Amino acid sequence: MDSNLFSHTAKTQDVPATPRRSTRIEFVTPVFLSGRDAAGQPFRELTQTVLVNLHGCRLRTSYRVLVGMLVTLECPKAGTTGNAVCVKVWDPAEGVTGHEIAVQLIKPQNIWGVSNPPADWESVAKSMVQGRLAAAEQSSRAVASAPVAAPAPVPPARMRPPVLSTVEQRLGEFERRAQQLVESVLEILRTQAEELTRSSLEEFRAQVDVLIRDAEERLREGSQQSYEESAASLIGLRADLAEQMTSRSAQLIRSADDALRTRFRELFGTRSKVVPPKPTEQASRK
Repeated sequence: MDSNLFSHTAKTQDVPATPRRSTRIEFVTPVFLSGRDAAGQPFRELTQTVLVNLHGCRLRTSYRVLVGMLVTLECPKAGTTGNAVCVKVWDPAEGVTGHEIAVQLIKPQNIWGVSNPPADWESVAKSMVQGRLAAAEQSSRAVASAPVAAPAPVPPARMRPPVLSTVEQRLGEFERRAQQLVESVLEILRTQAEELTRSSLEEFRAQVDVLIRDAEERLREGSQQSYEESAASLIGLRADLAEQMTSRSAQLIRSADDALRTRFRELFGTRSKVVPPKPTEQASRK
């Protein structure tokens, strides 16, 4: 079974499994959810809670938030703000925009403005305060009762580990480390996305080059084919023109020959009609 605080629907009468958890109730209130999404882009949206308790809530978001990412919750009605960590992501339902996530507050508190919270919220809050005081007192007693020893060599300031004396400082250190982890994961994702984009662009460029070479080859083939077809058409046209010119020339020659022959016949025929007849022998004798 999933041990996550928000892995199952809770009821008001549920008893917390451990003193560190509190009863979950169905409480709807508007909240501003902000942070960075899975792509590393900042976002801020107005949404609303579904379930709440002293340690966090379940709400809906239209952005892709991954487990372990830091977010900020602002409740405009109560005028409160709190930092939280995403601890659960539900797959989006079919046909529904967005999906639900569960977030856990870095500092558990009633930032939702619940006027009549379950009784255990107050007891859990008191136990948390008492635990902090007891831890601080125990730490003070341990420091006071510790034997005085020779001072150890102090490391350089840049190598000196931070002293976390209170729970708030520990929580702040946890938030800082979680932020560093998120930033490193986002940097890895950005690097992988850049490499994927670069390889995709190179592949696309290679495909475009192949298409351009193929188009140029087809254009050259088409131009050669068009040239050959044009040359063949010109040869055929020249042959037809020569044939027509030869036929026309022959017709002109025949027409001219016929016209000359006709003219000659007319000329010679007229002259033969006007020539006088030769005198006979009897006439010459007389």
